[in-house]
Amino acid sequence: MADAPTTSTKGATVRVWGRQQEPEKSRLTSAEKRYGLTWDELHAYKDRMLFPQLPTCMGVEELSKDISLCDSVFRGLDRCLTQGTIHEDDRFPYARMQICKPHWIKFNRCVNRRDELIMRNIKSWEKAYVANLDPASRSEYVDDIDSKMRYFLYAAANTGDAQHRARLEMNAQHCAIRQASLMKSNYDGADDQVAGTKV
Repeated sequence: MADAPTTSTKGATVRVWGRQQEPEKSRLTSAEKRYGLTWDELHAYKDRMLFPQLPTCMGVEELSKDISLCDSVFRGLDRCLTQGTIHEDDRFPYARMQICKPHWIKFNRCVNRRDELIMRNIKSWEKAYVANLDPASRSEYVDDIDSKMRYFLYAAANTGDAQHRARLEMNAQHCAIRQASLMKSNYDGADDQVAGTKV
């Protein structure tokens, strides 16, 4: 009696009730292409809700009160995904990608706008704060931002989670923006001093 072939059936298509079923990964990829966002992006909304990191000496109360914190759109998306999970149908496991996409778009837009306004506030605060430091402390402050940026890039390169990597890369980008803003204001200040000494 010949031995039965030992071929793996992992990832192969199978017939259920006479209908050919596509593999789970293929179904997910098709759904992601159809709806224009990935499963991981949709479910990483709690990571996206995190605020940009503030400078150590800057208090939260120094941010503008006009900045929307996106609480209402966050709750709307969270409620949609929770209900989608509770009422999930085996025939349509990715239905929440379609149902919750409008909530996700609003949330994403709000968070991007919020982060942009927070970064403007940070740059404005830092410009005034650094202007009152002596040259040695000013240089040390800028170097500290550079060190944080390098750490975030290192951590991003050594993490396996794509969404966590994206968050770390965003933090590194924010540090780079802050550093560039301070360097520009330092040069502008030096130019003003030179102009002031001219007769």
